[in-house]
Amino acid sequence: MKKLLLLLFLTLFSFSASAGKKDMILALNDIPGIADSSWAQDISLWIVMSNPNAGHDFDELGYMICNGGVSNFGVSKGYTITFWNGYTKKQIKKFRCY
Repeated sequence: MKKLLLLLFLTLFSFSASAGKKDMILALNDIPGIADSSWAQDISLWIVMSNPNAGHDFDELGYMICNGGVSNFGVSKGYTITFWNGYTKKQIKKFRCY
């Protein structure tokens, strides 16, 4: 019985975490300046910038995404946000959300 309850708890927990990440991606893709975003892995959020040379403060943007994910979508800290240049396909900046 304990195994069944544990399995049920883990299933519900993973579903809600996954739903939060999906909702977070939908919200990120609506932000002007962000062309696309996706979870490359559970510990890696990739964000493609539509205009990477617009003078973004990537540390501030990463901070807002990290803390907004926690407060608005229930996405726990413990991942890295990687900002990408959509034209050159090169990494711009990494922000650790811990």
